[in-house]
Amino acid sequence: MTERGPGDGTRTMIVVFTGTDFAAAVRDALPAPSGSGELLVLPSSLRRTDRLAQAVRQEFRRDGIVSHLLLPANPVADLIRRAPGNHDEQWAEVEIRAPDRQVAAVTLPARLTGGASIWAVTDVDRVGGTGPYVLDLMARYLHPVSRFRQIATPRRSDAAVDVNLAVMPSRFVVGKTLGGIAVVGVAVDPIATELFALALADEDLPTDRAVTGPWEDRVVQRATELEIGIQIPQQLAIEFVGEPLPAVREVIGRVAGRIGVPFA
Repeated sequence: MTERGPGDGTRTMIVVFTGTDFAAAVRDALPAPSGSGELLVLPSSLRRTDRLAQAVRQEFRRDGIVSHLLLPANPVADLIRRAPGNHDEQWAEVEIRAPDRQVAAVTLPARLTGGASIWAVTDVDRVGGTGPYVLDLMARYLHPVSRFRQIATPRRSDAAVDVNLAVMPSRFVVGKTLGGIAVVGVAVDPIATELFALALADEDLPTDRAVTGPWEDRVVQRATELEIGIQIPQQLAIEFVGEPLPAVREVIGRVAGRIGVPFA
């Protein structure tokens, strides 16, 4: 979802849809999955009952597309499987090559490394204020041993974002309920989508509470250092499909303002 932007660059689009619920908002909103591998849906809530993930998968089924919900493994069970004498082929070791760090190896579910079409789905109503949102989601799928190492490092936020260098979702869907209306944004850029989710989450904070802007969030800063998405607000545009209610348009205007993106 890109378009020609000012100069010789392109702008990433966050396309916003609305509906009475998430199922209505995503109806006819999802682009056709690319690739011939599995279609995996990863919910930021890490729950099987994730409303937005259910709506996305329902829309895929409506189009005759088979998808699979993938949740992080049970850490206790998989630590037992890793014991000597136990062999489990569901894990794959991959390398992370960050420009400012030594090459590191981490272990992820093999299904994520086999050419699957990966959709990251973030219900801000469920994860607002706690996360994970977008950029730190893949780290939650690390094998428990790799996950422990990531959490134990002094720069664990950076290490979480670095996992995207090994495996990156191909599509991102972010949703939130605003005044009884479901609002869903769809994009292909991880930094743009993280910014959108963070700015949406700020809607739940008291108006007099001082917060840092989305661009100052450490996971966003690390992602820009790695150049895995947009670098400046001018590379992003937010566009509605259809005509939203004035109150919803006002909220998205505030969200765009927090990110630094013009919105008419």
